[in-house]
Amino acid sequence: MQKSLSILVLGGAVLLTVAACAQTGRSVIGTSSPSFDEVQGKVWVLNELVSESGSSTVINRQKLEADGMGDAFTLIVDAERISGKGAPNRYFSPYILGPDQEISISPIAGTLMMSLVDPEGIQEREYYNYLEQVNQWLLTGDKLELYSETPDGEPIILVYTSD
Repeated sequence: MQKSLSILVLGGAVLLTVAACAQTGRSVIGTSSPSFDEVQGKVWVLNELVSESGSSTVINRQKLEADGMGDAFTLIVDAERISGKGAPNRYFSPYILGPDQEISISPIAGTLMMSLVDPEGIQEREYYNYLEQVNQWLLTGDKLELYSETPDGEPIILVYTSD
């Protein structure tokens, strides 16, 4: 009798666990989050900056192409560092991955050409500051989101798509 009660309780616990996982869409065994390997080796182009308040700065990629700046605000990730192009300088920086899709990007180093244009009103140094403050990443399909903050501490999301 006690053995069958133990089996019944164990079975109930398993059912509750499965039901909880189905409700949240998460698995207890393993995770459904993408691997950072899926981020690496692609050219990512910044398409939007989204603030916590919901305001958004959309990057007009067609205008940048027409102005000869189609490669502005790009990001390439390899196994050890990020690199890309600001506006107009090339940059690079090592990064460190942490648990739960955490990422820490070291200070940006790059070329030193003077920026004559701020595409979409975004200054190159401002873009670099956002990258240096990134603390988490999320990959959904072909969209990469980097979670950062402004100098005032307001959360901001850099939204990229793969080229």
